[in-house]
Amino acid sequence: MALVVSKPEDIATAFADAWNRHDMDDFAALFSEEANFVNVVGMWWKNRAEIEGAHRATHETMFRDSRLEGFVSSVVGLAPGLASVHYAWTLTGAFAPDGSPAGTRKGILLLVVKEGQSGWRIKVAQNTDIVPGAAAPPSSARS
Repeated sequence: MALVVSKPEDIATAFADAWNRHDMDDFAALFSEEANFVNVVGMWWKNRAEIEGAHRATHETMFRDSRLEGFVSSVVGLAPGLASVHYAWTLTGAFAPDGSPAGTRKGILLLVVKEGQSGWRIKVAQNTDIVPGAAAPPSSARS
């Protein structure tokens, strides 16, 4: 792996860059070998090969013309060489499974990243769609 990510927040930028170039070799290189990734519809991939295979397939179809834009909204140090990164994203240019335009989507990507000899790598990823108009019911205190 020639890719070196020197700061935790740079992993999210590299993620979006590889996505936008539809370069699944570079995309997969951001993940540790034993990484886990849960996508926005609950599919759970349990190693880099599964993550790469799933993303390669979708970038040949529904995400082939997509563009991922966003910003790092949070970096939290969890321990030396371990951090969480939240990336708020907007996705355009994607297609729905039936081939129709998917419209603009927004979400939040949580990455747990670990520093190693070759820089920072993603250990855990959890992606969440933001559902417009969705709200949690108010909490009620009962005695």
